[in-house]
Formats: sequence, C-alpha cells, structure tokens
Amino acid sequence: MTSDDIDIVQRAWSRISLFSNEFVKEIYRELFRLDPGLLPMFTMTDERLINKVAQTLNTVLTSLEQLDALRFIIRHLGQQHKRYGVKPEHFALVKVAMTRVMAQRLGEHFTPTLAQAWSAAYDEISAIMIEGLQQEPRAEEPADMALPWLC
Repeated sequence: MTSDDIDIVQRAWSRISLFSNEFVKEIYRELFRLDPGLLPMFTMTDERLINKVAQTLNTVLTSLEQLDALRFIIRHLGQQHKRYGVKPEHFALVKVAMTRVMAQRLGEHFTPTLAQAWSAAYDEISAIMIEGLQQEPRAEEPADMALPWLC
C-alpha cells in the first residue's frame, strides 16, 4: 500500500466516518445477504457490535500510515475472532460486503483509483488479522483477553 493509497482511503473514510455506525450496519446486512449462514456467529447485541466495529474501523483507517505499529493489535483482533468461528475464507466475503457498501455510499466518488487503494488497504489489514486467527494464544495471554475498543 502506497502513501497515495493511504491518502485516498483516508479521504474516502472521512466522507463515511461521520455515519460509521450506519455504514457498519449496512455491511452486516450485505454480509448476511451474501451468506445467511454467518448470522449465528454473531452473539453480541447489535448496537454493541456495531459500535465496536465502527470504532475499530475508524482507529485502523485513520492510522494506516502507522500500520506496522498497530500490527500486534490487529493480529490480536484476528486471534479474538477465532472464538466466534471465523475462518480465513470469511475475510473475502467481508471485503465484498464492505466494498459494495462503500461504493453505494460514495457513489461517483468511488472511483477505480479508490477501489484499488481500498482493496490494497483491506488486503493488508485482513492478512494481519488472518495471521492472528491462525496463531495460537501465548501462554501468558488469556485466550479471552479483549482490548476494550476491539470487537
């Protein structure tokens, strides 16, 4: 991901972030439309989940230039998703859902350049989460430890 990609994604996010909870709700609706079998994986109350995901998205997307510094947190987030039954292949579905909703929300502002930058950002972030998903918890770290702002 280039610095231009980061700038493009962050400018797009600034158009969405004011309504990030609605954005996240739309993503889940699209995700469940794509694969209704995923619905049982979600045990948190809707509003709590929506708030956590929106906060996490905002933190990660506004800090893309510091992704290396956030790597351990993103990896831990992936590790936490293991307890919900998330599999690496689910990340491709989430990408489709997020991209569709972003395109709908941004309309003409969702350009091919933004689509490419968004894809690069998503792929990099999800690759880190998948690392965590596939990693065993360390002995000194409880499996259910959750950072308060992560889902």
